[in-house]
Amino acid sequence: MDNLKATEQENTVNSCPCETRKGADKRAVWLIVLCWLVYTCSYIGKLGYNANITQIETQYGASHANAGMVSTFFFFAYGIGQIVNGIFCKKYNIRYVVLGSLLLSGGMNLAVGFVRSFALLKYFWLVNGAALSVLWTSLIRLLSENLDEKYMGRAVVVMGTTVATGTFLVYGLSALFVAFTSFRAVFYTAGILLPVIAVIWLIFYPVLVRKKQPEKQAESPTINQNKGGRYALKSVLGVFIVLALYAIVNNLVKDGLTTWVPMILKDLYALPDYVSILLTLLLPVLAIFGVTVAVWLHKKIKSFVALGATLFLVSTALIGVVILLLPQKVFAVTLGCFALVSCLMSGVNNIVTSMVPLYWKDKINSGKAAGILNGFCYLGSTISSYGLGIIADHWDWTAVFWALLGLAFVATMVGFIYEMVQKIKVKPLKNSER
Repeated sequence: MDNLKATEQENTVNSCPCETRKGADKRAVWLIVLCWLVYTCSYIGKLGYNANITQIETQYGASHANAGMVSTFFFFAYGIGQIVNGIFCKKYNIRYVVLGSLLLSGGMNLAVGFVRSFALLKYFWLVNGAALSVLWTSLIRLLSENLDEKYMGRAVVVMGTTVATGTFLVYGLSALFVAFTSFRAVFYTAGILLPVIAVIWLIFYPVLVRKKQPEKQAESPTINQNKGGRYALKSVLGVFIVLALYAIVNNLVKDGLTTWVPMILKDLYALPDYVSILLTLLLPVLAIFGVTVAVWLHKKIKSFVALGATLFLVSTALIGVVILLLPQKVFAVTLGCFALVSCLMSGVNNIVTSMVPLYWKDKINSGKAAGILNGFCYLGSTISSYGLGIIADHWDWTAVFWALLGLAFVATMVGFIYEMVQKIKVKPLKNSER
């Protein structure tokens, strides 16, 4: 009788599609797809200005520094917003926050497309940055609360491709629009597309999100006291400090290349605008593979700090090759090396903003960690647009390359020195615990 009752209860559970294993698997997969779609398309609303900065300078007669200031306004608002939203995202109704973000960003893109005053652009882009800053923290929190452990690796890889895919799309569209119509068309496209994505999100969100209460996450780093106690807590905080430095340098290099390579190809090699934009598509194409590289290397290099330092080391060497061969004026070498650097920086970005928050979800609040670390990423982006523009205006692009090389080298050395110090400290700690 008891067995019959148990069987009936099991059949009752299995009769509900949302409770079956197959149904749960499908829900998890489609939730990842939905989050991927939202964040990838947000890049069309995020990078439309950067992708067309060459045409915008020509249209408004702006200097490199003044044109870069608009991106600086965006990255400032986006970076601050990442930190603030990371802290408070636990309280958000994600369904409506993401909806509002996409709608507001679409409106700001339309404003930039229609308005002809250069002085107003930075204010529209400031609001756009604040609007889009809620997305990453909210989506990472959503995934961490709704995915089982076996889907975390898949989510890391898939969400890690959003930046590169979105960048490829916006630069590809911009090249087509510049060649056949006007750069403003990319802003009109974002103004129409993002509200459409917002409606899709609104409809499918309640279908794909778990009905049960998510497991409670720690609000701050927590450590098993039997595995290192106070020292282990300091170790986690130490990792976060190094990762924050990685985040700044990574985005300074990555977004610096994404923003300025079209101008570099135009100034140094006299390529037409649409050709320079089209060639710049190599950066995000290879960057997609950077995510896979980081995940694959993590199987061999378990330390996130050592993994990031390794990627920075190779990037330093590639930038050095660009500087060394610059007098030969072979644009294929410059573009190829920078494409590989973009690939490696995409890997670092994936470590900082995806792998750490999702793989450490039992130790930290995933949304908060993603927001804070992504905030440091966009501190680097803020510096890159205006700072590298100033260097180019006052010196030349070679000086910009030396600046990028120096930053990548500093990040490399900090990472490896940290790893050496950790190994020295851990050994006596283990001996004392025995």
